[in-house]
Amino acid sequence: MVTQPPLPVLLTRPRAQSEQFAATLPPVLRPVISPLLHILHLDDLPPAPETATLIFTSGNGVTAYATQHPGIGQSALCVGTKTTAIARDLGFDAISAEGDARAILDLAAAYPGPFVHVRGKHTTGDIAGALRDLGKEVAEIIAYDQTPVELSETARAILEGPCAVPLFSPRTACLFTNACPTARTAQIIAMSPAVAEQLPEHAYSGISILEKPNAAAMRDALLAYAGGNHLEAGRTSG
Repeated sequence: MVTQPPLPVLLTRPRAQSEQFAATLPPVLRPVISPLLHILHLDDLPPAPETATLIFTSGNGVTAYATQHPGIGQSALCVGTKTTAIARDLGFDAISAEGDARAILDLAAAYPGPFVHVRGKHTTGDIAGALRDLGKEVAEIIAYDQTPVELSETARAILEGPCAVPLFSPRTACLFTNACPTARTAQIIAMSPAVAEQLPEHAYSGISILEKPNAAAMRDALLAYAGGNHLEAGRTSG
């Protein structure tokens, strides 16, 4: 019986998140880390009012804010389970929307506010604006910057053969498209439809979209692809 070599998996998230995700992958997957973003925490962040409910749409926002303003039980709504776990570890009374930006908007709609959205300098969508349209009081704190990084030579070599590329955010997807407009042997797995929308049609082996936007579902999708149970090439969901 011929043993297949591990499937290369190109991880383009900031290094800390890529390393955490890589540690969860089994031996049939070979992670190659080449961050497309470097996270820079910003100084002199204003504190949110104690009566405000914080909104965190990434773990980076939690850690950047908590570095200067510890949670100490302040209420927070978080986009997913991973961000929620980080927020709870740092002292926030955090609740998970268990989804994407749409899910956190739906969750926040049930709360009176006021809200403070802690976010990066670059973001997709306008959560604060959407909540204001619902009559909510919302402020924003820009807690970190995301500076682009070039793909490594190792990453470019990986993209010349069969591989999988999980993309977790619209910004990373946009940067990946700019860095690698075509890669006919790369299967892209997008965390959400918003991520997939940043990718060109027919430029890669295929584009699949997770039904549940979380790290566990991404790992399962990578395993399925490595095992030959991958989705048909094309822009599909599931």
